[in-house]
Amino acid sequence: MKTNQQRLIFIVIVLTALFVVFWLTSNKQSVSDELSFTDIDNQTHALSDYRGKPILVIFWATDCPGCIQEMPELIQLHQTYADKGLIMIGVAMAHDTPEQIQAMRAARNLPYTITWDNKGEIATAFNNVRVTPTHFLIAPDGEIIMRKIGALNMERLTQDLQSMGI
Repeated sequence: MKTNQQRLIFIVIVLTALFVVFWLTSNKQSVSDELSFTDIDNQTHALSDYRGKPILVIFWATDCPGCIQEMPELIQLHQTYADKGLIMIGVAMAHDTPEQIQAMRAARNLPYTITWDNKGEIATAFNNVRVTPTHFLIAPDGEIIMRKIGALNMERLTQDLQSMGI
C-alpha cells in the first residue's frame, strides 16, 4: 500500500513539473510579424505595422458574457493608453457574423480595431485559441509576455504596460 502511494505521489510530482515547464516555455512565444488581417472596416493590417508598440489582442465573441462584461474596462484601457502607444485588436471568433460584430461594436462604442477571424487563421497563429475571452499582450519587441484566458487582471495589465514605458 505504501509503495502505491509513493508511486502516485511521484507521478503527480512529475506531471506537475512537466506542466510547469510546458507553461513557462509556452509563455515565451511570439507571433509572426507577417500575420495580417482585414478589419471590419475593410482596412488591411499586419502585426509588423505595430512593431515597436505594445499590442493587446483580445479574442472575443458576441455571445460571450465574459467578453461583453469586460468591454467597459477595455474601452477605458483604450482611452487611457492609446495615445501612449498601446494598440488594441479585438478578434471576433469565426462563429460570429459581420452583422453581429458591427452591431456589437456600435452598441458598445468599441473604439479599437476589430477584425473577424472567419477562417480561424488568427486563432491558429496564437496557438489555436478556442476559448473567449482570451488575451495576449505583445511587447514592443514582438514577444508575447502575457496570455490570459478569462477576465483580465487590469492591475497586472497596467503594471505590464507601465514596465514597457507607457
